Amino acid sequence: MKQLILLLLIIGIGFSSCDGRKTQNQALSDSIEEFKKTVNFETNVYVPKTYIEQDVDTTMSNGFRVKIKTYTDLSNSVRFSKIKDTVNYQTHYRNFKFDITVLKDDKEIYKESFNKQKINTVFNYKTDLPIGANLYNFNKLATLKSINLNDDPSFTNMVLIDIIYGIPESKKSSSHRLFIDENGKSHSVQL
Repeated sequence: MKQLILLLLIIGIGFSSCDGRKTQNQALSDSIEEFKKTVNFETNVYVPKTYIEQDVDTTMSNGFRVKIKTYTDLSNSVRFSKIKDTVNYQTHYRNFKFDITVLKDDKEIYKESFNKQKINTVFNYKTDLPIGANLYNFNKLATLKSINLNDDPSFTNMVLIDIIYGIPESKKSSSHRLFIDENGKSHSVQL
């Protein structure tokens, strides 16, 4: 009987001394979680950081002279966000504009300037494509990856320019070839 009373007394003391408070580790974890909810840090990164301009002036083996000027569009970019810990990382991938001028026998036959809106039309990047389509979201998220002059010797009466657009932070890309004939007429095909 004495042991039973002693056991009940120990259990009673144990229950009365536990007032439901949190351990130091639990209190610290809760405090950190509360801090993360109330404090937001934001970091903006621009790719490229500053204005970039590149000029290419090439005389091709078929007699065409091609000038391509590529430059950063500082007012048009695609934004991607990632939240890590309490920091919101905002990466802005800037779009590019480019100008193409083609001369044949020192006579200008083609001159066009391209920006993102014009590329959406020329390359058929539409807003109404279904999810999963090859070019889904290219109208909003794709940026210029490369533009190259193609000196294929089998095309003696036209200029070929390969243009690649892609969605940053993904493997999605789209290759197009712009054909410009000796009369200055152009058309493009997706490769």
